[in-house]
Amino acid sequence: MNQIADLAAILAISQLVFVGVYFLTHYQGLLARLISLYSFCLSAYVLAGLPLISGNLFSFFLLFRFATLAPFILWVIAFTLFVDNEKIHPATWFVILYFELTRGVGIGISYIYPALTINDFGFVVVQIIPQGIMLLFALHTIYLAYHGYGPDLLEQRRRLRLSFVVIMGVLLIVVVGSGFINLFSRFFLEENQTILPFVPDYLISLYIFVMTFLFCQRIFQLNQEATTLITGGNKSTDKTRLNGNSQNKVDPSFLEKIKQTMEEGKLYTQTGLTISDLADNLSIQEYRLRRIINQQLNFRNFNQFLNNYRIEDACNRLKETNTPVSTIALDVGYASLSVFNKAFKERYGVTPTEFRNS
Repeated sequence: MNQIADLAAILAISQLVFVGVYFLTHYQGLLARLISLYSFCLSAYVLAGLPLISGNLFSFFLLFRFATLAPFILWVIAFTLFVDNEKIHPATWFVILYFELTRGVGIGISYIYPALTINDFGFVVVQIIPQGIMLLFALHTIYLAYHGYGPDLLEQRRRLRLSFVVIMGVLLIVVVGSGFINLFSRFFLEENQTILPFVPDYLISLYIFVMTFLFCQRIFQLNQEATTLITGGNKSTDKTRLNGNSQNKVDPSFLEKIKQTMEEGKLYTQTGLTISDLADNLSIQEYRLRRIINQQLNFRNFNQFLNNYRIEDACNRLKETNTPVSTIALDVGYASLSVFNKAFKERYGVTPTEFRNS
């Protein structure tokens, strides 16, 4: 069994190092660097499980500190890849810093003074809270990938969302989630008992190896489309390459029909309007409408497309009427005032009230 575990670990590490070096040398941009760093962090996680390393307290401690960054890096990857026109809140970095200081320093001190984690308070601070933070980031990573699937207009990114949820979701929940449950079981089980059996290291290593291999295969298949998606070049002129070469030419009369439906028919004022609803109204296949809005009208997701009409309408109402801002928000199709304020400020840099007063 030890030989199988070692072989699985070596296969996983070799594949992860290959991915890390490949993305570091062949791609440009923040996302490529993050994927490379994530690969090296997973390599550290697998390497720390080898008997040669785990038997050396200092090496194990250093590698595991590096490995615990993986869920947070994956969260940043998901945010960068799947969330458009948003910035990471500064509080997020403080939470990650709190985790690293608490878990890293706490575990280090507990090696010297084991009494630190023997009492319940120290155990909660050093073990349970940091593990809970990792679990929350893991769950939110999956949420980021799944949440924007419907309105996403980039076809390759939509497919990647599903793969991301399935592949990374299983790995994160199994490793981080089971670890959190077993740590928490200390409070209602006898010593050395756990609710869930710990997943053997060799199974995790094999899973990482297979998923990394499939990921590499997919990247090579996508070729130029993968380059465009990973480097972020699809934000403007590269949208056509990302979604394929079909439907590049669209009848201008159909673009005018979309404009008339949205402006004269004021379809955008329907709260909860989806791209499927618009496709049905225009009598066109949904996938074709996605391509047209992305390639011809230059929107990355359907919400941006809707906001363009809603904010323009709201601006006119703010200028020409004394209607309360909350009423305008609902009239133009927003479900709440907070969502309207956020979308408006992203567009103009001021709140609707400030815009009206100025």
